[in-house]
Amino acid sequence: MNDPTRASLYRDSTAPEAQELSQMQPTRKAHRALLHPLWLLSLALLVVNDHILKGSGLLPGWFTGKLSDFAGLIVAPALLAAMLRLSSTRALVAAHVATGVVFAAINLSVPIAAAVEALTALTPFPWRITVDAEDLIALPALLVAWRVLVPAMRETIEERPAMHRALTVAGGMACMATSYGNPCGEGSLDCAPPEPPIATEAASLVLGNTTDEARLIRVRALKETVDVDCQTMLADPTRTLSRALFGPAETWLVESGRALPLQNERCAAYLVDADGLPMQLLAWSATQFPTAMLSTETRAPDAGRMITLQLDESIGRLELDEHPAVHEAPPLEEAAAAPGCAPAPASVGVDWSAPPSGVVELTAIESSPDGCHRFGVVDEQGNARSFYLCVPASAQPFEVGDKLAATAITSGIGMPASSKEEAIVSEGLLLRSDTHAVVVLRGNAIALRGLAVLPEPMTEPTLDAQVVPACLGAHSACGNLVFPLELSLLGDHVGGTRFLRPGQSVTLENGYGTLHLVRAEELPIRDSECAPFAPAPARRHFESVLVVPITP
Repeated sequence: MNDPTRASLYRDSTAPEAQELSQMQPTRKAHRALLHPLWLLSLALLVVNDHILKGSGLLPGWFTGKLSDFAGLIVAPALLAAMLRLSSTRALVAAHVATGVVFAAINLSVPIAAAVEALTALTPFPWRITVDAEDLIALPALLVAWRVLVPAMRETIEERPAMHRALTVAGGMACMATSYGNPCGEGSLDCAPPEPPIATEAASLVLGNTTDEARLIRVRALKETVDVDCQTMLADPTRTLSRALFGPAETWLVESGRALPLQNERCAAYLVDADGLPMQLLAWSATQFPTAMLSTETRAPDAGRMITLQLDESIGRLELDEHPAVHEAPPLEEAAAAPGCAPAPASVGVDWSAPPSGVVELTAIESSPDGCHRFGVVDEQGNARSFYLCVPASAQPFEVGDKLAATAITSGIGMPASSKEEAIVSEGLLLRSDTHAVVVLRGNAIALRGLAVLPEPMTEPTLDAQVVPACLGAHSACGNLVFPLELSLLGDHVGGTRFLRPGQSVTLENGYGTLHLVRAEELPIRDSECAPFAPAPARRHFESVLVVPITP
């Protein structure tokens, strides 16, 4: 039967009866859990497994390893709580969580496992840790320890201080003195114990040190701002990549017989060198070598996944073994580009400063040799100011006395000039006077007449762009791989087919306007922090100006 009086005590914990009931519960003491059968059985299993079963051949090695994991995760939290005299729920939760976090860390991270090994090497019980993510299957043992041993801490038992101290010491030694065991028996000289499990780590490839001493290896990854088209890069990594695209070196000490894991989410490239090892280029795609749990020990390499560093004793020099991902490093000095194929300097392009709002009168024009024009203007309230427009001199039709109105052109507008399936990403400026409309645009699209917002609508010509013949790509000053593009126009207002290269212009028919092509290039490998700057990185980049005459 339900007891309403008892239920009311739980509902109102401030009632005197509830307080009396709470005082009747025994105080929680962590050392009581050490006398629970589960803890004692787990401790015994840990000792027997580590010092008798492991390496005896009676049970498979993987099974004895998992036994130690399960037993240790039951023993450790209660032992930690007893040593630190923890009693609150929050402290006991922290003890269980800390045990799980440390266990997971040493089974997932080689650096953390190495740090723990180094720490235990200072004690009489040095550990050798095998990083194995599969050991995390034992983590549910923590839940068992919580559900069984934490309630045992409230059980009323006879206090035995000597027994508690002895079990605490025994548990601590059992957890520290983990051993692989000797299957040959004490004093046997005619056989050797089995080798420990192979250390593994998630990686795409590993760089293994097969020499007889530790080596300092310097690794330079591509900068985070570099965007790479894998197909272009892997066609000839030595030619398509520039040293300017790589970041500063990270130095790793790789012990003899160990391997350095190399990551690759999509398309990776690294410059690698060491004392006695000339710089080499490593480049591959995640499709070629997807991420997997790979051996980081040279005694058991995964087929095709380890690039070995070896010593050529005949010449006393280090070298990397042949591998599909190993290539010659890019040259220190770029070869001269073929005529007409050199990247345009960073100073070539269109640009502008924030224009005034409303209609203004043009009072002064100052043009500089670099193609930038300073416009002095006065607004309708008589306020004088200036702004800048950088376009070719032939694309600047305005004169002093003109009334100008400026409008920003938002991203995503323009005429695509590419067979590539890219969304239009562009920005620009529209300047209008009584005699001309000037459309300035940069991005992966070309300026078109529709952006001039004129009352007489017109159809648009068809555009396409192809790499200039015989141009194999060249690197800009900051390492971008640049292919100059040639623009073709056909269809309406063209009168046949016209071809346009950067620095050229064409006047179209029917009053459509004059198109000035300032930049046109394909950048399959580019650093977004380098010119040409754009609203967002795209494989193709154009900068153009369309000058449209306005007839009264």
